[in-house]
Amino acid sequence: MNKHVLYWLPAVVWALAIFLLSSMSYPANLPGASSRYGDKLGHWIEYSVLAWWCARAFANAHRFPLAQACLLALFVAALYGATDELHQHFVPDRTADVQDWLMDTLGAAAATAAYYAYESYRRAKTNR
Repeated sequence: MNKHVLYWLPAVVWALAIFLLSSMSYPANLPGASSRYGDKLGHWIEYSVLAWWCARAFANAHRFPLAQACLLALFVAALYGATDELHQHFVPDRTADVQDWLMDTLGAAAATAAYYAYESYRRAKTNR
């Protein structure tokens, strides 16, 4: 199988899962979604995972330098978060929320920073 497909498959599957969850009219039925911080934490986690998979794909399938791969992944996740909020505007009983997008972006930023640190350490250890 093509290495591009292997590296991008997790990101695409995860993005599809986010889309499907966003298409649900009653997200309060999801575990933890109705708690005070559950919704925001959910956004953080969803987009941190997406950004991690995107950074991995950019770095490995396309051989972008690590910093560039992480910045691209952050951009893609933040953009996808914005389009997801727009999508929710058209779903019954859902609304677009800038705070949700901010949590999406902050989660993506944390994940890309973590991916950068992890890969930098792993590469330095391998090159010893």
